[in-house]
Amino acid sequence: MLMLKLPLLLLTLLTTTLFASATSPPVTTKRDAPTVLAAVTKLSTQLTTLNKTVSAYPGGIEGSLRALQIQAETIQLEVDLKAAIVAAKRSANFTDAESLSVAQAFIALEPAIASTLANIVAKKPEFDDGLLGIASLSFLVEWDLQQLSFFSTQLGKAVQEKLSATYAALAPLVLDQIASAFAAAVKAYQS
Repeated sequence: MLMLKLPLLLLTLLTTTLFASATSPPVTTKRDAPTVLAAVTKLSTQLTTLNKTVSAYPGGIEGSLRALQIQAETIQLEVDLKAAIVAAKRSANFTDAESLSVAQAFIALEPAIASTLANIVAKKPEFDDGLLGIASLSFLVEWDLQQLSFFSTQLGKAVQEKLSATYAALAPLVLDQIASAFAAAVKAYQS
């Protein structure tokens, strides 16, 4: 008799536990400016890595493996951007001091973005024959640039919403420069 009740008891416990976890609100931790700063630092590091790889890209057959590396690094950059967006959205509003730190991080990030995008544009001829030296990879680069532009814009918006009023008012100066650099790079790959 105990053997028959044991599975019923386990089923009841399991159902109760699953129901309770499904209906209780998710536990979230409040993120803060240091988390956003760490995410921006990670983006900067990933941009530096991508920029070096793009700079060394020779195109053609000899560049096929490096093209795969560039794609992998671009995907990682997208993952890092998404993580930064989540961190910013989950964060409480920044104090003036935190807003200053975050603003400085974005100001420092802008030249890295501009440099990487300039290198990608300069390498367009190599990407045009980058698939084993017989086909273009430019369509893929254009797609990646559009994705990175979208996520960069989303990150900018998420962070701007958390900045104190003074810094939120100044944020468009940097964010517009970043958006313009992406727009120019995408346009170069559309021609």
